[in-house]
Amino acid sequence: MNNHIRVLIVEDNPDDAELMLLELELSGYSVIWERVENIREMSAALDRQNWDMILADYSLPQFNALAALSFVQEKNLDLPFIIVSGSIGEEIAVAAMRAGAHDYLLKNSLSRLVPAAERELREAQIRQERRQALQDIQTLAFYDELTGLPNRTLFLQDLQNYIDEYKEQPSLFGVVFLDIDRYRSVKYGFGHIKSNQFLIKVAQRLAAWMQPTDSKVSRTNGGLLARVGEDAFGLLFKDLLNLDELSQKVTQIHQILQLPFQVDKSLIYSSVSIGVVDSTMAYNQAEEFLRAADTATYNAKKQLINTVVFNSQMQTEELERLRLEADLQQAIKEQKLHLNYQPIICLNTNKVIGFEALVRWYHEERGWVSPEKFIPLAEQTGLIIPLGEWVLTETCRQINLWEKALENSLPLSVAVNLSGVQLTQANLVSVVENLYHSFCSNKIYFKLEVTESVLMKNGEVASEALAKLRANGIQICIDDFGTGYSSLAYLHILPIDFVKIDRSFVIQMTEDAKNLDIVETIITLAHRLDLKVIAEGVETERQKEILRSLGCEYGQGYFFSKPLSPNAIINWIASWGEKEDVVTRSHNWD
Repeated sequence: MNNHIRVLIVEDNPDDAELMLLELELSGYSVIWERVENIREMSAALDRQNWDMILADYSLPQFNALAALSFVQEKNLDLPFIIVSGSIGEEIAVAAMRAGAHDYLLKNSLSRLVPAAERELREAQIRQERRQALQDIQTLAFYDELTGLPNRTLFLQDLQNYIDEYKEQPSLFGVVFLDIDRYRSVKYGFGHIKSNQFLIKVAQRLAAWMQPTDSKVSRTNGGLLARVGEDAFGLLFKDLLNLDELSQKVTQIHQILQLPFQVDKSLIYSSVSIGVVDSTMAYNQAEEFLRAADTATYNAKKQLINTVVFNSQMQTEELERLRLEADLQQAIKEQKLHLNYQPIICLNTNKVIGFEALVRWYHEERGWVSPEKFIPLAEQTGLIIPLGEWVLTETCRQINLWEKALENSLPLSVAVNLSGVQLTQANLVSVVENLYHSFCSNKIYFKLEVTESVLMKNGEVASEALAKLRANGIQICIDDFGTGYSSLAYLHILPIDFVKIDRSFVIQMTEDAKNLDIVETIITLAHRLDLKVIAEGVETERQKEILRSLGCEYGQGYFFSKPLSPNAIINWIASWGEKEDVVTRSHNWD
C-alpha cells in the first residue's frame, strides 16, 4: 500500500482538521495536506496540487460541501469526496450522496474515516484504470500506432462530421490523398525498421507543415491529417478561400516532401503522388470523398504525373467502377462466375501434363467481362479474397471429379493463380492446405502460380507462405517471368518449381531476335537453377518447335487449345490423345 496521501480539507475549524489528519497518521499515512475555507482558496489549491482525496465539512460560514462538490465536478476531477460533519440529517446526507459525494460520516465517528478513505481510494483507482483502458482502446481504434496520427477510421469520422456541418454553413474544402512513390523499394531496400522511421518522419514533417509555429503566418494549413494506408496519408483543408489556395497547398506538400529524410546515417529521397477532390463534387459521404481522392491518386500514378484533380469524367468512371464492383460482389456471392481450363502440353511428347484454371465472368447485361478488367478491381477492393477462395475451392472440387473422368490421362496438374493480396493473408496457408488435403490426391497435382512482380513486392512474407505450401506437396510457379524485376541473386532461394515465360516474349520471338535471346536466356537460367519452364502464348507450330529446340519443357496457348469448360476438357483430351500417339510414333521413328 502507498502510505503517502494528498488530502485537501474543506474546513473552517483548524482543530477538526487536525483530528482528521491525526486519524490518518495513526493508521500509517504520511499526509500532504492543505485546509481551505472558501471557493477562492479551494480553486487555488486545486491548481497548485494534484490531490488524492477531499474531506469537506458540510457547512462553513462562506462555503458548504455541496458547493465544493459542484466546483470539483465543474473542473471534471474524479476525486474521492467524503463529507465529515458535526451534524447532518439523513435527508441532507442522501441529497449529498445523490449529488456525487462518495461517503459521509460524523466528526464524533472518525474511526470510520480510514476505512472509508481506503475504500474510496481503491474505487478511484479502479475508475482511473478503466478510463485508461478505454483511452487505450480508443487510441488503438482511432490512432495509428506507428505515427500517432489519426487513422483512416477517425479521419472518415471527422470528415463526415465536417461534411454534415458544411451542409448547414457551406464553405469550400478539399480532400487530399497522398501516396508515397516507390515505398516498397524503401521498405525492402532499407529494411522494416528504417522504413518505419521514414514513415514517422514523413508524418512529422506533414504535421509540422499543417500547424506552423511561426506567428507571422497569417493563415495556417490547419485541418485534418491522418495515415489512411501503409504508405498513404489523407488530408482535409477547411474553409478555403478558393481552389487556387488548394492548388498552392498541394504544391507546397510536394516541395516539403522532396527534401531528403535523414534516417540514422542514411538519406532517403522520395516523392509522392497526390489525388485531390474538392467540395464542389457535392458528395454526402466521407468515404466518397476519400475514395475519389484515392482514384485521382491512382490516375496520377498511371499517368506518371505528381497530381491529379478528380473531375466529372473520373466521377463517371468511378460510378461505373462502383457498379461493376457491386455486380462482381453479387456474382461472387451467387457463384455466377465459372472456371475454364487451358491445357499445358509437353513439347517433346505432345502429352497433356496439366491445366491452368482461369476465372471467367458472363454478365447478363455486360456480356463477357474481361479478367483484365475485373481481376484488378477485385484486388483493389478486397473482393479478391472471397473470389480467390472460390477459385481455390472450385478447382479442388474439379480435381476430385477429374480423378475418375480422366483416369487414363493421369498424372496431371492443375494451376491456380494467386494475387498479391491473397499472399499477405494470414490464413492463406491453412485455407489452401485444408482444401488440398480434402479434395486432392497424388494423381492430380495442385500448382499455384504467382507473378514475378507480386512475388518480389511481397518478399519474405510471400516466400515463407509459399515454402510452407511447397512442403505440403503443392508446386509453385512464377508466372509472367521476364516482365518483372526479380533479382537473380534472390531467385535461386525462392521456393519454386517452374517458371512461366510471359507470352509477350513468345509471340515476338520469331519476329525480334532480342525477344528470342530473352527466351533462350530464361530457359538457360531456369535449367541452371533446376527449374522447369512453361512457355505461354504459343500460337504457331514454328513457335512450338523453336521452344522445343531451346529445351523448353512445356507450352500453353491457342496453338494447342483455348481455355475450355470442365466438360469440354473431357472430350478434348480424348481427341488430343490421338495427336499424342502420332507425335510419340514419329519420335520413336526418329
